[in-house]
Amino acid sequence: ADTSHGKGMDYSAFVIIDNTESPYKVVAKYRDNEISPILYPTQIVTTAIQYNDASILCENNDVGYQVANAIHNENEYENLYVTTKRGRGGIKLSAGFSRSADFGVKTTVAVKRIGCTNLKSLIESNTLLLEDFHIIEELSAFAVHGTSWEAEQGHNDDLVMCLVLFAW
Repeated sequence: ADTSHGKGMDYSAFVIIDNTESPYKVVAKYRDNEISPILYPTQIVTTAIQYNDASILCENNDVGYQVANAIHNENEYENLYVTTKRGRGGIKLSAGFSRSADFGVKTTVAVKRIGCTNLKSLIESNTLLLEDFHIIEELSAFAVHGTSWEAEQGHNDDLVMCLVLFAW
């Protein structure tokens, strides 16, 4: 899940991927540029429950931190990934039994680099099938910017960032 401020600019978005068999398939998506970060966690959890109590990996940068915490604390949803910072070892998935454990994952330069590399590999090897107009539209405007990747000016990358987190 990727979170925005709900002010009509970027989208709060999430993608549900069926990874029970290969190739993986996007089976649902959500994107709304006006949903409040206060209401967004309930939308995520409601949908995750409908998809067999799906596991959730939520970015926790900026307002995403509130959303990830609300998924766990207010909605009491247990299938939320937890990460731990391992110094030079980077960010790793965790059982959550650490002082540095966080709900969700901070989208750092390293996380984004690994996720983008893995996403490219998944797409090129036909291991992840993408048959959604909005996702393909976002991917077509997703480009290198300095040492990172992001949407070109005037485009969005919120659904793509969900895929980047999945690939990470």
